[in-house]
Amino acid sequence: MVDLASTAHDEGVNVGTMHRMKGLKFRCLIVAGVGEHSVPARAAVTPITDDKHAHALDMQRERCLLFVACTRAREELLVSWNGMVSPFVEPMV
Repeated sequence: MVDLASTAHDEGVNVGTMHRMKGLKFRCLIVAGVGEHSVPARAAVTPITDDKHAHALDMQRERCLLFVACTRAREELLVSWNGMVSPFVEPMV
């Protein structure tokens, strides 16, 4: 995730993970790398064959993480990916 906004304290581009964006706001924001192999993070999701309930909860948590990251932009948001888009974004494309 890249912040293209200038703030009162410093100017330039700031880089951070989706996990670190909670509670922050930016004028313009790029959420990069939202591809099918990155979001949801495979390591963060219990396989459905192991536990259907845990899998559903993990998928919801990963979906919420992307939502929170995308809602940090006040004016402009760009979501990018390489290859196939994440299944969380695909219905909106």
